[in-house]
Amino acid sequence: MKTTFTIIVNVLLFTILIFGMAIPSFSHTVSAAQGSKVAALTLQTTPAPQAQDASVIGSTDGILIMGIVIVLIVTLPLLFRKKPK
Repeated sequence: MKTTFTIIVNVLLFTILIFGMAIPSFSHTVSAAQGSKVAALTLQTTPAPQAQDASVIGSTDGILIMGIVIVLIVTLPLLFRKKPK
């Protein structure tokens, strides 16, 4: 009886929580957000600086070499391991 009551209370609280978070997202209108003065203050007036491409061709060579070394470290002992008779 006590565990059933606990499960019912947990499910009820979870349902109320889900509906409490979901219902406000359906009740606002898009036009209400467009007329906000606060939204106008947060608009960025200056353009963002363009990101410079800092990648260099072949910059992943070190990563490739380290990957090959790690694969060799793992597989070579397995290949040369003596098998018990």
